[in-house]
This record gives sequence, structure tokens and C-alpha cells, in this order.
Amino acid sequence: MHQTVVLIHQARPSHQILLHQALNAQGVFAVRISATTAELDARLGAERRPDLLILDHAMPTRAGRALLARLAQARALLFVGQPAPQRFDLAQEARNQGLWVLAELPWPLSMPRLQRALQTLQARHRQGP
Repeated sequence: MHQTVVLIHQARPSHQILLHQALNAQGVFAVRISATTAELDARLGAERRPDLLILDHAMPTRAGRALLARLAQARALLFVGQPAPQRFDLAQEARNQGLWVLAELPWPLSMPRLQRALQTLQARHRQGP
């Protein structure tokens, strides 16, 4: 059985912990965290790339756009939070670039919505690429 590998890229430690615990509660235990772009790049370049990359919807526009430009290796993206007012919608930009945005989940995090997103991801893995 395929073990889903998740990478959380969040600047806020409180959000890192909350997401990590929420994923564990859903039975996803291969969870990694990157707080810096260097850590993120190293994880995305690893032999065993993450199946799901969780990003902060409110990250600064310039950093978010630069990140999306490097994400050809990402298999699925999940955005948490809402885009900041007067900022670019990174989830829509990811879709425009052909990346698979699995879900956009607002804070506070909804466990049923996270569960549905993970089920969708696992169903796609069972179907194959």
C-alpha cells in the first residue's frame, strides 16, 4: 500500500504543528516540514518527492510566484488559509500553470474537508499516473 508523503511549507510554527497533527489524525504519518525555501528545494529535489505539498495561501506574492515557477516536481498542492487582501491568488496561478491544486482549505482547518482532500489524493494514487 502506498504511504502518502506530505511536505508542509509554512512559516508559522503554530500552523506547522496544527497541520502535522491534523494529518496524523487522518492516518498520514510521513509528514515533513520546511520553513525555508532551501529546505523546500531540498525536499522537492529528493529521490522520494512528496505526494502533497501544503502551502500558505497568504505567503508574499513574490515568494509565492517564484515558488510556483519551480514546482514542476510537485504532484499535488493544497493551500491553507485565504489569500491576503490585495495579494495575488496563488492557487489560481498554480492552476493556470497546470499544477494540480487538490484543495483550498480556510483557517480554522476543517477536518472533514482535509479528509476528503486526502481521500481524493489516495484515490488518484490507486488509479496510477
